Amino acid sequence: MDLDRLEQLGDELRGVGHRRRQLVEQVYQEIREGDRDSSKELFEELSKVSDKAIGIIEEQKQIFDEEVRDL
Repeated sequence: MDLDRLEQLGDELRGVGHRRRQLVEQVYQEIREGDRDSSKELFEELSKVSDKAIGIIEEQKQIFDEEVRDL
């Protein structure tokens, strides 16, 4: 099992998760303030960041799936 790659992916996921949390807070605040244009742009960025997180999780899962298959 590629533990270095799993660790790298975990670090990436933590960073992406932190950015995602920031964006959620910003979107919520912009909506409360009634700034729909800004909240829409932030939501689009949030969607991209979420897709990145999903991709990282899928890569981690693939590494584990391959390891289990080889048992």
